Amino acid sequence: MARNGSYSDALLRLVKGLNETGIRYALTGAAAVGYYGAPRSTMDIDVVVEGSLSEAQIEVLVAGLSRNGFSTSKDEIRRAITGEEVKFQAFDDKTGFLRADMFLEKSFGRVTDRIDGLKVWFRTFEELVAKKIQYGGLAEVKLLFQRRGRVFEKEKIVRFLNTQQRAKLEQILKETKLKT
Repeated sequence: MARNGSYSDALLRLVKGLNETGIRYALTGAAAVGYYGAPRSTMDIDVVVEGSLSEAQIEVLVAGLSRNGFSTSKDEIRRAITGEEVKFQAFDDKTGFLRADMFLEKSFGRVTDRIDGLKVWFRTFEELVAKKIQYGGLAEVKLLFQRRGRVFEKEKIVRFLNTQQRAKLEQILKETKLKT
């Protein structure tokens, strides 16, 4: 996950804050794509957070992020919980421009690793690929498969895709010569 200093610092502070809360999360988006071997530039950090947060969890989340240099709105979190918003955001007070986009999901797979001595949770490779296909990130999917090779479970990708998206997956696998 090679990044510039500001991004790396913000990412590690965000992860530290999330870890302090005990709330289930996983990095996704560019951070996860970079983790799986295809780094790209970005000015945000995408995170999935487990589903319906209680008022107590909202308080813990806001406090944990704040202690680590991020500000967020409790009202925005509540709107995301009720479905009025698709996400809530946390802004990095130290850089003044980086933000974390936080998406609430009922369930998601994740894997853990240690980066700079810190436990970091990432969305699973298969779910990341499925999300990228769902949202049209096909070039990134190709790159991920080229970097990853045959080390993935196709059925764990397919279960998230509709018929049209499954056809896109098959085309990408064919193009990258990864017939499974």
